[in-house]
Amino acid sequence: MPETRPLPPVARIVLGLLCVACGLPPALAAFDLGPLHSADINGPPWLGLAAGGVFILAGLALLLGDGKQRAANTPRAFLFVGAIYGCFAAIANWIAFGPGPRACTVSFAGFFFDGPLAGELSCRIGFGIGAVMLNGCLLLMAGAALEKVRGPGWLARGMNRLGLLLLGLALAPILLLPLLWLLGRGLFDGYRAYRATGAWPRNESFIARRKARRTTPG
Repeated sequence: MPETRPLPPVARIVLGLLCVACGLPPALAAFDLGPLHSADINGPPWLGLAAGGVFILAGLALLLGDGKQRAANTPRAFLFVGAIYGCFAAIANWIAFGPGPRACTVSFAGFFFDGPLAGELSCRIGFGIGAVMLNGCLLLMAGAALEKVRGPGWLARGMNRLGLLLLGLALAPILLLPLLWLLGRGLFDGYRAYRATGAWPRNESFIARRKARRTTPG
């Protein structure tokens, strides 16, 4: 697998400054500073700080990093990644579980138009799945960081297990429909074979392997 080449210093500085410049207006709007104001934020003021903080943190990570080591190998970069995930999780959790009405637009890739406004329930469910997934990632990152600092322990194991549980819960609705479709297709094909032959289909190769294992000595 070829190694990833680090960004040249000039490119890192330019991209880092661009990210910081993009994040400053919404972050400053939380304090009624700059071209935007807190009234322009569709929610509590801290949402602007969290949204802008994603770009500011990414820019600072580019400016302060050396471009040679992976994020998992440097505590500073690991902290930046965790903070960015935390900003995303804060926004998603507020949209999914926070007070007040919600309205989302539904868009499809490849089309140049937005669909009608989604209902509040579907909006909260969509962001809720993302929020639970991000919460699980944060717990896994925190558990991994705790293991590096203090070594394996019950707290780190508990955080990792809870993080995996949250990821499983978030992915369950996404995986459920394909699983139901595969199960329904298998049942339909089996019933169609039964109607045509009068016998339910059998996996003969699997049955033969099981019989061979039973008759093999030792």
